Amino acid sequence: MAGQNEIDEYKKSWILYHVMNNWIGSEELMEIRRKGVILKDLGINTEKQLSFCMFSTGSTSEGISMKGSDSDVMTILKDVVVLCRDQRDNTYMSNNRDDMSVLRAKHTDSRPGYVALKLVYLGRGCPSELIKSIVPVHDQFFISSEEYRRAYTDIIKRLSKADFKMHGPASTFTGEKRKFANEVDCVQAFRYPYWPKEALEWVIRPRPNGWPNEALREEIVNDGCYLVPVGDKTSAYTFLQWRISLATAERKLVYSLTHVQFLVYCLLKYFLKQISDILSQLLGDTDILSSYIMKTVIFYAVEKNPDTLWQEKHTFLCFMLCLNILITWVKAGYCPNYFIRNNNMFLGKVYGENQQKLLCFLIDLHDMKWGCLSVGTFIEPTIGYCVGRAISGYWKNLQKLPSKLERKQDMEILNATKQCAAVSVLDTLPDSLTLMCKSTSDLDEFIYYILTINGLSNAAQDEFDGYMSHRKNKEKYKSLRKRMVLLAPNASVCSSPGKLELASFYYQTGNYRNTLCMCGHMTSSFKLYAYAAINEQKKYEHMYCCHGYTILKKYQEAFASPLYVLQKYSRFHPLKLLQITKLLRGCFLLIPPLPYALFLTFLCYHEIGDTKRRDAALVDLRSVKYDENQGGDEYWVVHNMLGICYEIVGDNQRALREYREFLTVETFDQYCNPAKEMIKRLQQSPY
Repeated sequence: MAGQNEIDEYKKSWILYHVMNNWIGSEELMEIRRKGVILKDLGINTEKQLSFCMFSTGSTSEGISMKGSDSDVMTILKDVVVLCRDQRDNTYMSNNRDDMSVLRAKHTDSRPGYVALKLVYLGRGCPSELIKSIVPVHDQFFISSEEYRRAYTDIIKRLSKADFKMHGPASTFTGEKRKFANEVDCVQAFRYPYWPKEALEWVIRPRPNGWPNEALREEIVNDGCYLVPVGDKTSAYTFLQWRISLATAERKLVYSLTHVQFLVYCLLKYFLKQISDILSQLLGDTDILSSYIMKTVIFYAVEKNPDTLWQEKHTFLCFMLCLNILITWVKAGYCPNYFIRNNNMFLGKVYGENQQKLLCFLIDLHDMKWGCLSVGTFIEPTIGYCVGRAISGYWKNLQKLPSKLERKQDMEILNATKQCAAVSVLDTLPDSLTLMCKSTSDLDEFIYYILTINGLSNAAQDEFDGYMSHRKNKEKYKSLRKRMVLLAPNASVCSSPGKLELASFYYQTGNYRNTLCMCGHMTSSFKLYAYAAINEQKKYEHMYCCHGYTILKKYQEAFASPLYVLQKYSRFHPLKLLQITKLLRGCFLLIPPLPYALFLTFLCYHEIGDTKRRDAALVDLRSVKYDENQGGDEYWVVHNMLGICYEIVGDNQRALREYREFLTVETFDQYCNPAKEMIKRLQQSPY
């Protein structure tokens, strides 16, 4: 029989598990969050017009939502091909397009996990950042990772009008405003469709506990890997080297973890955040221990230990096991990459005096046992404090009310369906129908249904110019009915984007009465916006949670996502709004629903000559400009809408003020901001 101390440890670990489960999220919430990530990637990667594919990385892509969680993205150029070391150039060139740029991976003088890229052929569609990074080495040409990263950073700084800096392989943006509270890393990579030889040991190494299983290993190997622009800092030729990235493999492995294993991984990331300031003061370097090191620790711990260990009652034991692995690595000065064991990730970092300081610090934390969970102030209250409160009899205060749990789950569903709106502006309708047919749960069926009806709405917007150009009334009527049929399912399910897209259609066809009716659904009752602040979420919780409503009913009545306007659909919306000549092909404009509904309302009353109600709509739109969720501080297009309204009523001075204001809004889509052109046009106007 277990002793009393052992029983107490089980109880404390059980409490720790549930504290983490409440804080990070349940297994069901993880599933919803990850579906949103997959949907976002699916939409971008099926868009044929884009020159790149996208893969979401970072903590949020894994389902983690905590202070400091990063939302990173890796873009992979479609028109750049990397050959393996043994593949012949002429074999490839005879079978592929001449607009493809071809590179070859070469051995390099570095630790395992890095390659050099030799230029084989420069295609017609070669991106400018690739051209700028070509450097001669003897009688050959190579692609410099350092020059490539600098050129890419300059491009996104120029397009976004935001401040980016180089950090590792990434271009990093840190914004001060709420939407960009965390760092966002943008990495541009080349696909390397081969499994690296350096990682062959990972495929065949003995796995007595069966993780990851053979099917998952085979799937990972078939995916190949990526090359990202950063070299080995311990090498003399770092500026030429590219690091092998296995980001897709890592995400698949994280998704395969059990919920206990995943929460222990989150606990390791939490632990790192809590001690980061102390490490900075102690070692003078915050990069010596990284989130990636913690991911490596959990991968080795799961691979080497049986499933029976990973239970709720062993949560703290599993955490301490992982901490012991980390201490062992620091003591040896050797942290083996999970896929490429010969790659020591501590090389050049953990040695000498810093190694001894780090080792002593980690041992001291280990000796504190449960007390190590109360160290640090980055996240407060600490996990240790929450566990202590629960042990002291305040467990009920840590348990979330059923209404809060329902609200949290509903918010995750709203975020996932928000991705549906983003995805469906692209050519994904066949994929969404396939996914809906294959869905095995109510949640899957609901999400893929939303994705499908969003796709139908965008099919209605496609080639809208064709409807407008019909000369015969009969042809126009048929085209009109066809588009209304396609718009109807989404309009019956949500106010935004559904009813607002139908409102746009009514406005464009001169049906102002129905336009006002559709906009009224958005403005006359409470709507929970996809990016809502906590006070709005609490209001939703009071109105809709624990009342027995289905998710469909709540979605119909209360949910609202932004509108995503693609360049090819821009004629579907009022031309007065979309004076945006710089909207790039394949990119979209994000429009918040409440200001857009008021903007359409203003335009309708102007068209029918009701100046009193038109001016009232303008007053309402001016008030919404200061909304914390959908206002001008978050979306420059709100200033655009106000400026257009002021121009219509003849107040050019206020219009100029709005256009000048929305030049200052800090967002990633500033590249398609037409403010300068609109200011110039007004200043040249004689009126």
